[in-house]
Amino acid sequence: MNVIHMSGRSPAHKQGLLSQLVVPRPIAMITTLDPDGGINVAPYSYYMPVCGEPPLIAVTIGAQREGTAEPKDTWLNIERTGEFVVNLTTVAIAEHIEAVAREYPRGVSEMDVADWRPVPSQVVDTPSLADSPAHLECRVHEVIDRGDHTSCFSGVHIVLAEVVCITTDDSIMSAPDRIDPTRVRAVGRMGFPYFVAAGEEALFHQERVAYAELERADTSAN
Repeated sequence: MNVIHMSGRSPAHKQGLLSQLVVPRPIAMITTLDPDGGINVAPYSYYMPVCGEPPLIAVTIGAQREGTAEPKDTWLNIERTGEFVVNLTTVAIAEHIEAVAREYPRGVSEMDVADWRPVPSQVVDTPSLADSPAHLECRVHEVIDRGDHTSCFSGVHIVLAEVVCITTDDSIMSAPDRIDPTRVRAVGRMGFPYFVAAGEEALFHQERVAYAELERADTSAN
């Protein structure tokens, strides 16, 4: 058995170990607005739903870039506007994940790099990605700061955001207000540099039977 003690390791190594094992992770392709009205796009895979009321999600955003000691553009935009959009990352846009993840100089448009198209959102001012089949329009609910903010592998902003509107393409719906997970074709992040596509051929399903129902079934059988 291989035992990996975390003490004494660098923040980058420790994060790498976590990222190799907490998989697959959904990828939030986040759009934000910069001060000039330009659209910033970046993928974040430290991302999860939190609860249904209020409908919250959580996204972890590093406090600074890897290449420089500057804050990430996504964070600066969220801090200023208090809103963002999570666009579903699917097979259709997967080829550009790493291209838009690069730390470009401010003013470079990831939308242009990937040749993606914006579409107006319903509630927030930040546009959504027309190339994605689903969008979660979000407003910041709470920010929790953790770690050493002088280290890109330690300091983080944990952004709790309320989903104020969801828009979806008809292609992933099974009925009004019902999403068909077999049609989503979501892409998940594995350990670097790998990804996984949740296509229909990769899915399996299990019925969830409540314990009370099992008890009733056993009673009936006896």
